[in-house]
Amino acid sequence: MSRYSIFAAIVTLVVATAGVSAQDGQRRGGAAPAAAEKPAAKSAAAPAEAPAMGQPLNVKLDITITDQNGPGDPTKKTVSMIVADRASGSIRSIGNNVRAMLNVDATPQILPTGVIRVQLALEYNPQKGDGPATGSALNQRVIIVVAPGKPLVLSQSADPMSDRKITVEVRADLLR
Repeated sequence: MSRYSIFAAIVTLVVATAGVSAQDGQRRGGAAPAAAEKPAAKSAAAPAEAPAMGQPLNVKLDITITDQNGPGDPTKKTVSMIVADRASGSIRSIGNNVRAMLNVDATPQILPTGVIRVQLALEYNPQKGDGPATGSALNQRVIIVVAPGKPLVLSQSADPMSDRKITVEVRADLLR
């Protein structure tokens, strides 16, 4: 349940309770509470929430995967997508000849403070050749907060069978 729904339910309950108290006081001959004593239907201090559809802005997400196997130069792959605020985007990339896969699902949300909350799912399998897997597969699902324009190292994982390391970095930019 969203904060707005909970807030609305509490305000409704308070207003209904105040109305019953005022009616009881009038039946007993007492005066109804003064206008200043009645709870306000909507507080000016309550945080304003963005509409459910989100702001009319796009977010560009760059996800860079660095795959390091041994002392040589690492392999870098970057996936970029543009997604509207609070909408979801998906990329599916499959190399059929080598059975490699790179899948990304993302849902960004621009927060009132200007940072971007991103729900991200990543599946990376650099499998090569006709035999058993020769590379590490990475599968992760996270929710992170990213400052616009600043890269964030999301994860660094190590292959349990070799000296391979896979690093995932995310950068989010607002497109105006």
